[in-house]
Amino acid sequence: MDQFHFKVNLKGMIDLLSNHLYSTPQVFVRELIQNAVDAVTARQKVDPVHMGQIGLELFTSDNASPTLYIEDNGIGLTEQEVHQFLAQIGQTSKNKEDTQDFIGRFGVGLLSCFIVSDEIVLLTRSSKEPKTIEWRGKPDGSYTIQILEQEMEVGTKIYLQSKRGFESYFTKARIQELVKHYGEFLPYPIQFYDDQPIQLNAIRAPWDMNLEEALHYGNNKMQMNYLDVIPLYSLSGDANGVAYILPYSIRINAKKQHRVYVKQMLLSEKVEGILPDWAFFVTSILNVNELKPTASREEFSNDKRLKKVQKELGECIKRYLVQLTKTNPELFKKIIQIHYESLKFLAQEDDELYALFIDWLPFHTSFGRLTMKEIRDQSKTILYTSNMDEFRQINQIAKAQSICIINGAYVHDTELLQRLTSVFPECQVKHINPNSFMYQFTDLDLADRRKTYDFIQIANQVLQPYQCSAEMRNFQPEDLPALYTTSEEALFLRTTEQTKEEANDLFSSIISQLTSSKVKPSYAQLSFNFQNPTIQKAIQSTDTKLIQLIVEMLYVQALLLGSYPLKKQEFHLLNKGLISFMERGLGE
Repeated sequence: MDQFHFKVNLKGMIDLLSNHLYSTPQVFVRELIQNAVDAVTARQKVDPVHMGQIGLELFTSDNASPTLYIEDNGIGLTEQEVHQFLAQIGQTSKNKEDTQDFIGRFGVGLLSCFIVSDEIVLLTRSSKEPKTIEWRGKPDGSYTIQILEQEMEVGTKIYLQSKRGFESYFTKARIQELVKHYGEFLPYPIQFYDDQPIQLNAIRAPWDMNLEEALHYGNNKMQMNYLDVIPLYSLSGDANGVAYILPYSIRINAKKQHRVYVKQMLLSEKVEGILPDWAFFVTSILNVNELKPTASREEFSNDKRLKKVQKELGECIKRYLVQLTKTNPELFKKIIQIHYESLKFLAQEDDELYALFIDWLPFHTSFGRLTMKEIRDQSKTILYTSNMDEFRQINQIAKAQSICIINGAYVHDTELLQRLTSVFPECQVKHINPNSFMYQFTDLDLADRRKTYDFIQIANQVLQPYQCSAEMRNFQPEDLPALYTTSEEALFLRTTEQTKEEANDLFSSIISQLTSSKVKPSYAQLSFNFQNPTIQKAIQSTDTKLIQLIVEMLYVQALLLGSYPLKKQEFHLLNKGLISFMERGLGE
């Protein structure tokens, strides 16, 4: 059987790199620096005292496109290695057993230069042999090699002349900017040769600074006043870094993007998944040595090690928050105020942190926003509603009677409340709804019921078309004349009626068929406050039409106070009532 070899279309490969693998042509600068760093690292493995150095220069003229020059004093390449590593796509000069010491792994980085240049000129001398080798490669897959008579120091020099249309990447300012962007924290000095040499990389990285210095760096770098900085490390990924606590709240489902380096070379400013999902209140700068980047070197392979690193970094944030409750409770309180949604999520996921955080977490109550500690100090019986409609219906009554009700409609609140007795066994946690809350209302005595009989009869007639019944009770506050309460079934019917009004005839007919056969009729309730002065006047009135008008207006007012959207017939009531009152005036 004959054996054949694949043929690679180099132009197709370059198109693949430029349009699919790499997100931007500027990565050619990263790849050049990366190869230089790896070459120096390789030389230091055989000569530990060697002082690595990388230099760049830009040549410009009026008659030719600009040319970028980059040199390193790394290990260089032999003639055999030039054939092996520069002419075989996917071949890398790094030994498999030593790849953890190098940034590059895939052997395609140099090809990125063809995105911006029509020729790569490379001069190299290996530390293993005294030959100066020139290699010239072109995008069509052809290349030439010759041995030069001139001598050069051990290392590699590369020349790239800009393609037409890519000149914007070949300016002094842009080259310096890109080198700093990708290689700011690389361990070997990188200089740009100009009238005076300019060092482009920093002396220290944030993960090598103390926390005060790292916070100052982050504030300056990101133009942000972060609340604090958290040290991060992971043994599994050989990772070190810092997390900055954002000074503003952020949505839970917002993208969590972090600035991540691999062996001190920037991987990406938009890495996702390196921290747990619940840590959306921080942004981080990380250096990772033992995670595998993808071929584009702009994100990590989603493997088991990445999950382990994510967990270990999350533990760092947890430990910081635990310690902060003891060392700086005021700062912790401030973080809670801004990022309570994230910390509620964290408390729900972690039993230990639930016990630590629950007293600090804020909840929306009938007395405003209170922490659980403030709520527990008021009563050992914790009352809550599970949805916004329930809370709206009883909020005013509860507040007037000095009863603290927690609105459990917000994300995670009900789940957190239901676990409260596991930490505070002396507490009772009770779910309450508008119907069960009516025990707070006082029944009328027989004499008062007789006074209100005619009024309630008229009210029931008025309210019947709106699937609502009337009753008279005593409750606080006195200035609230009526309270609208409803069950889930009645609320469902109300919602479907409103939907039918807004839908077309076909959809409205479908809703009618679904609800008429499956939903039992259920009435809401309008409770009139016997202690309210307006109600007292209405009870004493003998004008039936005026009483009907009062009931209609109080019904609409109760709906509005409960934040219920008005149906068409209820809007009609409101308009008719306002006009009628203007015409006759209340009390005439």
